[in-house]
Amino acid sequence: MLSILKSALNANSREMGIVSNNIANANSTAFKKSTANFEHIYSIHKSTDPDTFSGQGVGISDPRIQMSQGSLQETGGALDLAITGTGFFPVIQGDQVDTPFFTRDGSFNITSKGEVVTNDGLKVMGFLGDEKAVLKNLIIPTTKQNADQTTSIISNVNVASNGKITATYGLDEEVVIGSFALASFVNGPGLTPVGNNRFQNNNKSGLPTFGIPMNGSFGKINAGNLERANVDITSEMVTMLKTQQAFSGVSRLLQTEIDISKRLIDG
Repeated sequence: MLSILKSALNANSREMGIVSNNIANANSTAFKKSTANFEHIYSIHKSTDPDTFSGQGVGISDPRIQMSQGSLQETGGALDLAITGTGFFPVIQGDQVDTPFFTRDGSFNITSKGEVVTNDGLKVMGFLGDEKAVLKNLIIPTTKQNADQTTSIISNVNVASNGKITATYGLDEEVVIGSFALASFVNGPGLTPVGNNRFQNNNKSGLPTFGIPMNGSFGKINAGNLERANVDITSEMVTMLKTQQAFSGVSRLLQTEIDISKRLIDG
């Protein structure tokens, strides 16, 4: 009995941690909440008769990520991008092209070298020019050398719904840079969270499929917007209260069991 009650305490503690993490990240850009998955633990018995199986407690498996769409928040930033529909932005650390990360957080910046990066410096991958086969670090040059040997400075960046990037130099000279890429997975909720609203693929999620926005099943880009977290504070608070009550109830049962066992031993 003690082991059963202990398993219930552990399960409730883990659910409390999951809910607390959801609430703490309610204002994080493109954060995806997780839910607890409870499972029964049964004893092993040679018989196939269901009446011979006895419950041995409760367990909790890896939290399941909820990939539902978050609402959009308008920012007006040229490189603040929100995805509506399916897809993740592929980003890499340094030159580690073979181990990309995937994120829905589209708050990007341009470095002095023209590289498109995340807020913490990871390089954003996409397609340069008309090429749609090889992913490369997106580079939007901050200056342009003209035929008359003068230099024009970038004045505007426009990202279309299909991910097409157009930079304006000087007053009105537009240059097509390339396009943002998106990645999709057979099982998106199976991705491994690695912090900072980023994920990596694994055997559960399958390998990424890359493409451009609004092509096939890929979603579209909403420039000047960011996706908010898909956390409903009210719902999370209700779950937290239920979990606290369950934890408190199991704690009282455990104390009662201990008291009874102590009396039997002393008696």
